[in-house]
Formats: sequence, C-alpha cells, structure tokens
Amino acid sequence: MKKWIIKSKYPQEFAEKLPGYSPVVLQLLYDRGLDSHEKVDEFLNPDFTQDIHDPFLFNQMQKAVDRINLAIKNNEKILIYGDYDADGVTSSTVLYKSLEKLGAQNIEVFIPHRETDGYGLNLKNCQKFVNDKINLIITVDCGITNIEQIDFLKKSKIDVIITDHHLEAESLPNAVAILNPSVKKENYPFKKLAGVGVAFKLAQALFKSQNNAEEFEAFEKWLLDLVTIGTIGDVSPILGENRTLVKYGLMVLNKTQRKGLRELIRVCSLSNGYDPNDEVPLGEDLYKLNIRNISWQIVPRINAVGRIDHANLAYKLLTTEDETESIALAQDINSKNLERQKIADQMLAEAEGTFGKVSDTQKILIASKKNWLPGVVGLVAGKLKDKYNRPIILFSQENDKYVGSGRSISEFNITQALQECVEFLEKFGGHSQACGLTIIKKENLKKFTDKITEIVNKKLKNIELVPSIEIDVKLKMKDLNWELLDELEKFEPFAEANPQPLFLVKNIKVEQIDIIGKNNNTLRFNLFQDNENYKAIAFNKAEEWGDKIKAGDNIDIVAEFGINEWNGSRELQYKILDLKKYE
Repeated sequence: MKKWIIKSKYPQEFAEKLPGYSPVVLQLLYDRGLDSHEKVDEFLNPDFTQDIHDPFLFNQMQKAVDRINLAIKNNEKILIYGDYDADGVTSSTVLYKSLEKLGAQNIEVFIPHRETDGYGLNLKNCQKFVNDKINLIITVDCGITNIEQIDFLKKSKIDVIITDHHLEAESLPNAVAILNPSVKKENYPFKKLAGVGVAFKLAQALFKSQNNAEEFEAFEKWLLDLVTIGTIGDVSPILGENRTLVKYGLMVLNKTQRKGLRELIRVCSLSNGYDPNDEVPLGEDLYKLNIRNISWQIVPRINAVGRIDHANLAYKLLTTEDETESIALAQDINSKNLERQKIADQMLAEAEGTFGKVSDTQKILIASKKNWLPGVVGLVAGKLKDKYNRPIILFSQENDKYVGSGRSISEFNITQALQECVEFLEKFGGHSQACGLTIIKKENLKKFTDKITEIVNKKLKNIELVPSIEIDVKLKMKDLNWELLDELEKFEPFAEANPQPLFLVKNIKVEQIDIIGKNNNTLRFNLFQDNENYKAIAFNKAEEWGDKIKAGDNIDIVAEFGINEWNGSRELQYKILDLKKYE
C-alpha cells in the first residue's frame, strides 16, 4: 500500500501576490515555483517570440559560432560527436542538419557504441580522429568531463567545441568554446536545457550570424520536432524555456516532414487516420501526438537500438531522405524494441528470482548474472526500484568483469555512496538517482556489496521504504468538472517537473465494480457521492483490488482527471491510481 502525501498548501501571501486564480490553480502554480506574474504568464502562455532566450547569452557562443563559420568557409573536416540515447541522437541530427543547411560539405557524425566505446570521448577514438585528419570536433550531449581526451586532441591540432548539459568535473576541458548551461560560471539564464536544447541554441546562433538570417527562420522551427523528442527522452523539466520549446515542438511533430520519423510513428500506430504519403487537408495535423506518446512509444524505440545494437540506426532513421530506407529502418527499430522488451522481461524475472522474498531489513538489492545485456540492466534496475522502492544495482558479468547500473530513491544519493566505495571500482559515474559502474574481479564485487550495503543500512536505518504518491489537492467529485478541466488544460503538456495533477477524493460509495479489458485486468467503477453518479476506471488493477473492493464499500481515491474521447464524443474521465477503504 502506498503512502499518501498531500503537498503543503500555498501560504496566504502567495495567493495575495497572484489574485484572480482558483485555489486549485494557485496550488499547482505554488508547487511549480511560479511565484510571479511574469513566471506564470510564461508558463500558461508560452510564446516562441518572447520566451526563447538569445543564444548569444551563452558566455562562449560567439567563439563557437566564429570557429564553425570559419570551418565551413574553409571546407574543414567537421566531426559531430554524439551519444547513443534519444537526447544524443536527436542532438546529433539537429546539428548535422543545421550545418548541412549552412552549406558545410565535409561533415561526419560519430555516435559511440554503448558497450565498446562507452559514454563520451575516449583516447582510442580520439587517435582515430587524428588519423582521419579531422579539423574540428563538436560534441553534443557529452564532453564536459573529457579533460584528458580534449587535451590530447588539442595537442594533435584538433579544435573542440563542447555542447553539453551535464555537470562539470573539478576543472573544465581546454576547448575552443564550452556551451553548457550547468557550468557554474555560465551566465545563460535557463539552466535545465537538455543536450538537444543546447545543440538547438548553437544552431539558432549560427543561423542568426548569417547575413541572410531571415532565410533560416522556417528551417529553425522545423527542428523543434527533434528538440521535443530529445528533451522528453532526457526527462528534462518542462518548465521555462523547455516548456516553450516542447509546446511548439509538439505542433511541429504533429506535422513532421521527416520520412523516417513519420514511418516510426506509423509503426507505433499513432497516425491521425492518415497514411504518411497522404495529402493532409490544410491546417490539419498528420498526427495527434502528446507527451505520453513520445515518452512511452517513440523514445523507447530510439533508445532500444542503442541498448541492443548501435544507435547509428536511429540516427539514420532521423536523417534519411529515402522512402524505402525509412520504412526498412522503422521496421528494424520496432523489431529491436520488441527484442529489448523480451530481454528486459527475462532479466526482470531472473533478478527477482535472485532476490527471493524481500524483507523490510533489506535496504538495497544487488544481483549479477552472466550474459545480462549491459545496455538493458539500467532499464531493469529502474523497474525494480519502482516495484520495491529501494536502491537497486544490477551487474552484467563477463568473465571477471562486472558492468553495472544502479537506480535509487530520493532518500539515497547512490553516486555519492559510490564515492565511498571507490577502492573497489574500476570506474563509475552518474547522479543522485542513477549510476553506472564497473568492477573487476569477483572478490571486489563481494567487498563492494558489503560496503555499500553498510552505507545504505546506515543512511536508511529509520526510513520506512514504502512507495509514496504525492497529491496536489483534496476535493469532492463534483469539483472535478468541466470548468476545472478548462483550467487544467492550460497546464499541458504534462511532463517532468509539471506532472499531471492528482486529486484526493474521500468517502465515495462504490455502486458497482466490473472487471473489463482484453486481459481482464482493468476495473470499471460506478461511484456515488452527493446524490450524483460518476464513472471511473483503474487500469491494470483487477488483480490487486478485485477481491478487496466490492459494491457497497466506501472508499478514498487518488485520481487523475481528464477527457475520454471515443467515436466523436467527449466525457469526463476519472482515472483511479490508488484507493483505500474509507475509515
């Protein structure tokens, strides 16, 4: 059973600062840190002409633009160095397409292999770039911690421009220019851009620097489909500039002209009744994509190829101009995603078999197995963390080498804990809730397991590891009406840092409950409160709740609230995420 946490109510002075809003809207604004008319207006009414910052506000943007323009003018060999996830692949595509549009004719893109190359630059590949006589390397979504590698490239007469958004190390690389909003001394006003957002800002600056800048304006906006996919894929907060980019990016994505992307959307069965080759009526969208479609269907497919094959396939899909190739790539990527799902399901079952019955005293769960796919262990660790609500570390074993990924809960900084285990680690990195690590030798794995278990037990000693659900507002069912829905729609799109609001409704009578759905795993409720009937639904909860709740019971629910559209009709939908018997 989940612990229900109702968010702290906004103070009176907050309401006085923002008069004219309903209590529900005030609570949602307060939760998102929107404490001024300026911030609220930017959030509720994103405007691409007003809310997108000047790219030249980056400290070293002018240096980057001058160096790239010189490289294009002199036909130098430019290499874009990317990453193998959705953020990295879209970043690489944005920059490649932009340089191509600017007339660069000598561009290469290098996306590393997750297992053989690893994340970021390595010296082996740097030597290859020297041998290939590359003149300029532009990193996207990586590079900020590659001090040794960039020193090597500089000595080898290769200039490097870094575009990244990850945290810096103790010192910065010796690059020609660094574009990274997270760098401590960076003055750029919005700090939470994804890697693709930084690549887009570089593209904007390059277009702006041209004598015929106005000719690039339409092309620039058509890049926003890629920016949206990368930003959602990176789970970046959809506030500030990101919100504006994603809001407009969804409009572009629903009309996208990229052949490969259109085919990928088609294999996801997300078309708006049109075939990719249809003539779409003027003003109508080819698709009706939302954030959920991107995060649950498009991004996983792009990520899947980097996990079990090579992300070059995803990059080719996003850049191809060939109809036949786009169909083949989309089908290949879809099949690889199905393969990834099967592998993940098998690994999940094997890991749970290793854990056995988990007791309250087990504050961390660790497992390793031969031939687990390194690119999938992090994905599985994340699912297990969600289920057991405690830190999880899984290792793929190959001979005497253990390549692992960890996922953690908010109460435990897993990467900070790895700092205390450094003597047993070959390498590691990450942030508070996710990490990657490598261990050599079985005895080091045992020592590491003992050490980190000790650290976790001490840190989480008095913490009950129960999953929690954060609730925005307590209301009656009658308050969840069309008027409130109109206000909530202004908060869309919902995503990271702007989640779908959750409402607590207490003491509702269950008039009827039915098991429905193709797999008999969904519950449909007929609820009664204050002399009114309401229909509600709980997806995938039949097994968990089916025998515990019956007609005549009074319950408390935590629910999402939205619209159900079916065959041209629209009705209010109450989606129950959790419930308890009323006491």
